[in-house]
Amino acid sequence: MYQNFGRASLADFCEDWVIYRNLEPLDKRVPGIKQAFYDMELRSDQIPRKQEKNYARAAVWFIKRIQAVRGMNAPVEELLFLGDTLFNDGQAFLNMAEVSGWRSACFIGVEKPDEAPATRTEQDLITIANRWAAIVDWVRALKAQGFQLDARTAVVVDIDKTALGAKGRNDKVIDRARLTGIYRTMDSVLGPDFDQATFEKHYNELNRSRYHRLTADNQDYLAYICMVLNTRLISFEELLDEVENNSLEDFEQFIRWVDSRLMINPAAGLALREVHEAVNGAVRIGDPTPFKRFRRQEFISTIEHMGNMPDDSSVQEILANEITITEEVYQLALWLKARNCQILCLSDKPDEASQPDPRRSAELPPLHRAQTHRVGVDVREALSALD
Repeated sequence: MYQNFGRASLADFCEDWVIYRNLEPLDKRVPGIKQAFYDMELRSDQIPRKQEKNYARAAVWFIKRIQAVRGMNAPVEELLFLGDTLFNDGQAFLNMAEVSGWRSACFIGVEKPDEAPATRTEQDLITIANRWAAIVDWVRALKAQGFQLDARTAVVVDIDKTALGAKGRNDKVIDRARLTGIYRTMDSVLGPDFDQATFEKHYNELNRSRYHRLTADNQDYLAYICMVLNTRLISFEELLDEVENNSLEDFEQFIRWVDSRLMINPAAGLALREVHEAVNGAVRIGDPTPFKRFRRQEFISTIEHMGNMPDDSSVQEILANEITITEEVYQLALWLKARNCQILCLSDKPDEASQPDPRRSAELPPLHRAQTHRVGVDVREALSALD
């Protein structure tokens, strides 16, 4: 069903129009939130998360500024959004549609080959499909509804598990790369005392929605919590008791708990204390990516999992071992780019997990320029028929 279309990068369709969690565009012709939060009508430069209304306000502001930098006289009138999760991407899209007032539509994809092809609609604006190739039927329907799909159209593309590592098809390799980054970090902090089996047990349990009050569905928080549990500074049983009794309100309270345990346990390792102080300091200033040491390792591991398979590998081998570009998204993005649409990769992925660190990984390409294989279904002929 799937084909290997050779190597490419996300920059083929988005150039440097990429914005990660810190809301600082890679293309510096457009200022980021730290400089422009007042123009965005935000109260501060604190970084909102993807589901929040302030995130939508910033995103819409970016799209308008990008349109000006592109030299387009026509204002943006249409918004398309490509993602893989109804909760994160769908909510971000709905907020952007409300804030902008633009005519809007969203496609949420996940590959479920064991099911018959199907689509459904949420709130009249969001199409959810169990085949990424259904993206063509979605665009065909938009044209029939009168969408112009031209210079007046902004196209927002999510990265993880949408443009890269298609959800349901190739997303497990993204997860594996992240775990590799976590394990490398744990090895460097805990050394021979790191118990990987126990870490995995704790990670898999706490990486569930019932613990989101503690973890905020934030991988930095989760990795840090599991690291602390691995040191036995706080036991897993103690943590579960606090959660069950509603005594542990959030991650900041967990940080204070670790603080108190470190005070009465002077034997705790220097590396652990250094990580704790760095995470604690980042949380205090509202940084949503406090465990930067882990995220820098995640970046290295992610790049190692891109384009790492020989060209003559089978499609199955590539999908099992390499983070690939989702071919249907790639072909659609190029088709829309040829129609003069604005293409923006907008991702809640941490900047530290997406770009090389000048001191540790300067020789590596940024994520959006890393070459990797394109795998999926060929939809070019169907797209050409829409012109």
